[in-house]
Amino acid sequence: MAFENNVPTLHGEMVDAAREISERRAATISRMVDEAAKHGLDDQFAYDAVADYGVDNAKEFRKTMKDPDSFQEFIDEFGTDHNREIYEMETVTKNDHELRIDFHYCPYVTQWVKQGKNEKEIARLCDIAMAGDHSFSAQFPHVKFDLEGTIAKGDRTCVLRFTRK
Repeated sequence: MAFENNVPTLHGEMVDAAREISERRAATISRMVDEAAKHGLDDQFAYDAVADYGVDNAKEFRKTMKDPDSFQEFIDEFGTDHNREIYEMETVTKNDHELRIDFHYCPYVTQWVKQGKNEKEIARLCDIAMAGDHSFSAQFPHVKFDLEGTIAKGDRTCVLRFTRK
Protein backbone atom coordinates (compact mmCIF):
# COMPACT_ATOMS: atom_id res chain seq x y z
CA MET A 1 0.00 0.00 0.00
CA ALA A 2 1.59 3.26 -1.08
CA PHE A 3 -1.14 5.64 0.06
CA GLU A 4 -1.20 7.00 -3.49
CA ASN A 5 -4.74 8.32 -3.03
CA ASN A 6 -3.71 10.55 -0.12
CA VAL A 7 -2.97 13.61 -2.24
CA PRO A 8 -4.28 17.07 -1.38
CA THR A 9 -6.23 18.91 -4.05
CA LEU A 10 -6.91 22.14 -2.14
CA HIS A 11 -3.99 24.52 -1.75
CA GLY A 12 -3.43 27.99 -0.41
CA GLU A 13 -1.16 29.75 2.00
CA MET A 14 -3.37 29.18 5.04
CA VAL A 15 -4.41 25.58 4.34
CA ASP A 16 -0.85 24.54 3.47
CA ALA A 17 0.47 26.16 6.66
CA ALA A 18 -2.21 24.44 8.74
CA ARG A 19 -1.34 21.10 7.13
CA GLU A 20 2.30 21.65 8.02
CA ILE A 21 1.28 22.11 11.66
CA SER A 22 -0.76 18.89 11.47
CA GLU A 23 2.24 17.07 9.99
CA ARG A 24 4.37 18.28 12.90
CA ARG A 25 1.80 16.91 15.34
CA ALA A 26 1.93 13.59 13.53
CA ALA A 27 5.73 13.61 13.69
CA THR A 28 5.62 14.38 17.41
CA ILE A 29 3.28 11.47 18.09
CA SER A 30 5.39 9.01 16.13
CA ARG A 31 8.67 10.23 17.61
CA MET A 32 7.27 9.89 21.14
CA VAL A 33 6.08 6.36 20.38
CA ASP A 34 9.49 5.49 18.89
CA GLU A 35 11.34 6.92 21.88
CA ALA A 36 9.09 5.10 24.34
CA ALA A 37 9.82 1.82 22.54
CA LYS A 38 13.56 2.44 22.99
CA HIS A 39 12.89 2.57 26.72
CA GLY A 40 10.84 -0.62 26.70
CA LEU A 41 7.49 1.14 26.96
CA ASP A 42 4.41 0.46 24.88
CA ASP A 43 2.40 3.15 23.13
CA GLN A 44 -0.62 3.16 25.45
CA PHE A 45 0.57 6.43 27.00
CA ALA A 46 0.22 8.17 23.63
CA TYR A 47 -3.25 6.74 23.08
CA ASP A 48 -4.31 7.91 26.54
CA ALA A 49 -2.80 11.38 26.09
CA VAL A 50 -4.53 11.90 22.74
CA ALA A 51 -7.80 10.66 24.23
CA ASP A 52 -7.44 13.24 27.03
CA TYR A 53 -6.81 15.90 24.38
CA GLY A 54 -10.06 14.86 22.69
CA VAL A 55 -11.96 15.30 25.96
CA ASP A 56 -10.48 18.79 26.33
CA ASN A 57 -11.52 19.66 22.77
CA ALA A 58 -15.05 18.41 23.43
CA LYS A 59 -15.34 20.53 26.56
CA GLU A 60 -14.36 23.61 24.56
CA PHE A 61 -16.72 22.69 21.72
CA ARG A 62 -19.60 22.20 24.18
CA LYS A 63 -18.98 25.72 25.54
CA THR A 64 -19.63 27.16 22.07
CA MET A 65 -23.00 25.45 21.79
CA LYS A 66 -26.31 26.92 22.94
CA ASP A 67 -27.56 23.41 23.72
CA PRO A 68 -24.69 20.91 24.02
CA ASP A 69 -27.19 18.06 24.15
CA SER A 70 -28.77 18.94 20.81
CA PHE A 71 -27.90 16.48 18.06
CA GLN A 72 -28.99 19.01 15.46
CA GLU A 73 -26.68 21.69 16.81
CA PHE A 74 -23.84 19.16 17.01
CA ILE A 75 -24.16 18.22 13.35
CA ASP A 76 -24.65 21.84 12.31
CA GLU A 77 -21.37 22.86 13.97
CA PHE A 78 -19.07 19.85 13.77
CA GLY A 79 -16.60 19.97 10.91
CA THR A 80 -17.29 23.56 9.90
CA ASP A 81 -14.01 25.08 11.08
CA HIS A 82 -10.55 25.34 9.49
CA ASN A 83 -10.17 21.55 9.60
CA ARG A 84 -12.64 21.27 6.72
CA GLU A 85 -10.02 22.38 4.19
CA ILE A 86 -7.02 20.75 5.90
CA TYR A 87 -8.59 17.29 5.62
CA GLU A 88 -10.66 18.06 2.50
CA MET A 89 -13.82 17.08 4.35
CA GLU A 90 -16.99 16.30 2.41
CA THR A 91 -20.35 16.14 4.11
CA VAL A 92 -21.91 13.08 2.50
CA THR A 93 -24.99 12.73 4.70
CA LYS A 94 -26.59 15.24 7.03
CA ASN A 95 -30.10 14.74 8.33
CA ASP A 96 -32.03 14.54 11.61
CA HIS A 97 -30.44 11.21 12.51
CA GLU A 98 -26.99 11.13 10.94
CA LEU A 99 -23.92 13.08 9.93
CA ARG A 100 -21.38 11.38 7.67
CA ILE A 101 -18.19 13.18 6.75
CA ASP A 102 -15.57 11.76 4.40
CA PHE A 103 -12.01 13.00 4.79
CA HIS A 104 -10.22 12.91 1.44
CA TYR A 105 -6.77 13.84 2.71
CA CYS A 106 -4.74 13.15 5.86
CA PRO A 107 -1.60 15.17 6.61
CA TYR A 108 -0.77 12.71 9.39
CA VAL A 109 -0.45 9.84 6.91
CA THR A 110 1.63 12.07 4.65
CA GLN A 111 4.06 12.70 7.50
CA TRP A 112 4.25 9.09 8.62
CA VAL A 113 5.03 8.02 5.05
CA LYS A 114 7.79 10.67 4.92
CA GLN A 115 9.19 9.20 8.13
CA GLY A 116 9.37 5.78 6.50
CA LYS A 117 6.73 4.14 8.67
CA ASN A 118 5.36 0.83 7.42
CA GLU A 119 1.67 0.04 6.90
CA LYS A 120 1.26 -1.58 10.32
CA GLU A 121 2.93 1.36 12.08
CA ILE A 122 0.82 3.88 10.18
CA ALA A 123 -2.37 2.00 11.06
CA ARG A 124 -1.46 1.97 14.76
CA LEU A 125 -0.43 5.64 14.72
CA CYS A 126 -3.82 6.40 13.18
CA ASP A 127 -5.52 4.46 15.99
CA ILE A 128 -3.62 6.65 18.45
CA ALA A 129 -4.55 9.86 16.63
CA MET A 130 -8.21 8.82 16.36
CA ALA A 131 -8.39 8.20 20.11
CA GLY A 132 -9.06 11.92 20.33
CA ASP A 133 -12.08 11.67 18.03
CA HIS A 134 -13.49 8.73 19.95
CA SER A 135 -13.13 10.47 23.32
CA PHE A 136 -14.41 13.76 21.84
CA SER A 137 -17.59 12.07 20.69
CA ALA A 138 -18.03 10.25 23.99
CA GLN A 139 -18.56 13.64 25.65
CA PHE A 140 -21.85 13.93 23.74
CA PRO A 141 -24.13 11.25 25.24
CA HIS A 142 -26.69 11.72 22.47
CA VAL A 143 -24.13 10.99 19.73
CA LYS A 144 -22.86 7.60 18.55
CA PHE A 145 -19.55 7.78 16.69
CA ASP A 146 -18.35 5.21 14.17
CA LEU A 147 -15.08 5.31 12.29
CA GLU A 148 -15.90 3.33 9.19
CA GLY A 149 -12.66 3.57 7.29
CA THR A 150 -9.31 5.31 7.32
CA ILE A 151 -6.76 6.37 4.77
CA ALA A 152 -4.12 4.98 7.14
CA LYS A 153 -5.58 1.49 6.76
CA GLY A 154 -5.75 1.70 2.97
CA ASP A 155 -9.20 3.15 2.38
CA ARG A 156 -9.67 5.97 -0.14
CA THR A 157 -11.16 8.18 2.59
CA CYS A 158 -11.60 8.35 6.32
CA VAL A 159 -15.30 7.96 7.03
CA LEU A 160 -16.68 9.47 10.22
CA ARG A 161 -20.32 8.77 11.02
CA PHE A 162 -22.26 10.37 13.85
CA THR A 163 -25.74 9.08 14.58
CA ARG A 164 -28.36 10.18 17.05
CA LYS A 165 -28.71 7.83 20.02
